[in-house]
Amino acid sequence: MGSIDSLKERKKGNHDTKKGLNSRIDRHEHIGEGFIGIEAFRFIMNDQRLRRVPKVIETPKLKDADRWDKKNLEVLRALVI
Repeated sequence: MGSIDSLKERKKGNHDTKKGLNSRIDRHEHIGEGFIGIEAFRFIMNDQRLRRVPKVIETPKLKDADRWDKKNLEVLRALVI
């Protein structure tokens, strides 16, 4: 695992993934529903070193995109301790 500084530099969006690390497939999944899992997002949302790093939700945009965006945001907010 890389350093937290490299994570801060690379982390541009919050999304789960359909495939594992180094799969070279960039298919997004809703927060907590993919390979990365909810615990990784709990870490990201509560690590003070990442507090001021802007976060963008990058999840699938289905028919009801607004509803899904709200759901993903609710999931992320619920992870904050």
